[in-house]
Amino acid sequence: MPITKQVIKRMKQNQVARTRNRHYGSRMKSLMKLIFSYVQTGDMAKAKKVHPEVVKAIDTAAKKKIIHENNAARKKSRVQRAITSAEKAGVKPKAEKEVKKPAVKKEVSKKVEVEAVDEKKVDEKA
Repeated sequence: MPITKQVIKRMKQNQVARTRNRHYGSRMKSLMKLIFSYVQTGDMAKAKKVHPEVVKAIDTAAKKKIIHENNAARKKSRVQRAITSAEKAGVKPKAEKEVKKPAVKKEVSKKVEVEAVDEKKVDEKA
């Protein structure tokens, strides 16, 4: 632990600045993952809609010295290149994963339960 008051105060200031700056870096990374997932699935409309937000988040992180200016330029270029190449390649949206059908045994047991419930309703009505 530091001994002097000056170093103790500086540690507190660094902790506050760190928590304040983490938001910007985290937002930038989250938006980049989001836009790359849109590009990968072929949802270009959503990717184009999110693109300005991603660029803004990258620029903000660079302005606040969270990342270097060259790193920001590289990230923006990478995002733009991904969108452009996906458009040129004509990436089509992938179909959503099909839900696996339950095994035959489970379907039979469900039908038996449904029939049993129906019989009870019939008995109550009669």
